[in-house]
Amino acid sequence: MMLKYTMNLDLIQSPIKDLLDRTDGIIQSSIQSSIELIDEMNCFTPVLKGKKIRSTLFFLLAEMCNVSTDFLPNAAAAIELFHLSSLVHDDIIDNSILRRGKKTLNARFGNHVSVLGGDFLFINSLMIMSDIDEKRFMDIMLEAAKAMIEGQILEAENTFNYAILEETYTGIISKKTSALFGAVSKMISVLRNDEVNINEEFYEFGLNFGAMFQISDDLLDIFSDTSGKEQFNDLKEGKVTLPYILLLKEINDKGENNFTKWDKQELIRAFKEKDIKNKSLKIINNYYEKCKYFLNNFKESEYKSILLNILDFIREREY
Repeated sequence: MMLKYTMNLDLIQSPIKDLLDRTDGIIQSSIQSSIELIDEMNCFTPVLKGKKIRSTLFFLLAEMCNVSTDFLPNAAAAIELFHLSSLVHDDIIDNSILRRGKKTLNARFGNHVSVLGGDFLFINSLMIMSDIDEKRFMDIMLEAAKAMIEGQILEAENTFNYAILEETYTGIISKKTSALFGAVSKMISVLRNDEVNINEEFYEFGLNFGAMFQISDDLLDIFSDTSGKEQFNDLKEGKVTLPYILLLKEINDKGENNFTKWDKQELIRAFKEKDIKNKSLKIINNYYEKCKYFLNNFKESEYKSILLNILDFIREREY
């Protein structure tokens, strides 16, 4: 009998809790340092407090595909540290004050030291990955790193660009956010010894999964007060995300309106009047259906059911 999972991440992750705990242990041991300032920064870096969606996806795909190996938690630790290093650098670029409801590293220590802190996490990620027997993982990780940097640069190029095309926004998130999810999925295909075309199917699944995650995150920035981030932070940082692009289309704006004179209540009212949340959810649903189609090619199992539930969690999440 298949278990039914509600929209609760703890429940979703419960069958792989041991793997996630082992991942946390590897992360903790890898970032220890004799340098006092590094240990102090680690105390304020949300190393073990995130949702761990990437490693969760990694483990669940591995279980669904029956490719369990001893080094899976090591690979997951490298993935999480890699992701975390990108968050530290993002916060510096964006001058963010809060991350998951807590002060960011740059808000506590300043940009100079925080850049080095992010680099420390990144190097530790690569060191863990370099020790893994499956050497193709490193190539996949480096490809993701290149794409993520390209995405970050493309986003910077379009800061405060209210004439940005939806296609450009999609290009940004496919690189900056989705590339790492694609890498996670492709690693599992490599462990299965799949042909190149199957590798790409796994990669496409990860890209679609990442797009879902990012667009839902963009909605949380506007509509949620429980996400741990300051509401309308994207707007303040000049990130013109999908909801703003759709709103500009609805009010027939050609980019002249940059929302600087709009207060929060006016924006919320406009988003509601133009039904932007539901329009965004329809786009999320396109990615959702593609992900669901991919998963339904696999035989029924507990882990397939959990992955399908994760799709629902991301589509409907409030944090």
